[in-house]
Amino acid sequence: MRFTIAEDVRKMAATLNTSLAMGIDLSKIEFIRSSGSRSRAYARTFSLPSQWRFVLNTEKFYIVEVISERFDNLSCYDKVYVVTHELMHIPRGMTGGLRNHSFKGFKRIRSMLSKTDVSDLC
Repeated sequence: MRFTIAEDVRKMAATLNTSLAMGIDLSKIEFIRSSGSRSRAYARTFSLPSQWRFVLNTEKFYIVEVISERFDNLSCYDKVYVVTHELMHIPRGMTGGLRNHSFKGFKRIRSMLSKTDVSDLC
């Protein structure tokens, strides 16, 4: 697998974070794009344990990975949905944990996006 920094995804996340008032500190998240994955997922969110942050000397708490083979072929709306979904996994407190799919915010993504102009995000 190959990895690159995904600045386009970071910009999209920054706009979504502001317009949806998610309250996430994006400076603690690294956005990457992978290629060569055989995963069925479009994107994944990982938390970095405190031991890894210490050893790597980083202030990053989370990694949001978009999988190029699946994510890049999506429509603009679907890309925005996927990025919003991945950001929902990150709690406002950014303590290093991840929210699971039972969090009520996941059920509201479509209604939240219907109130936002997503056409200029891609």
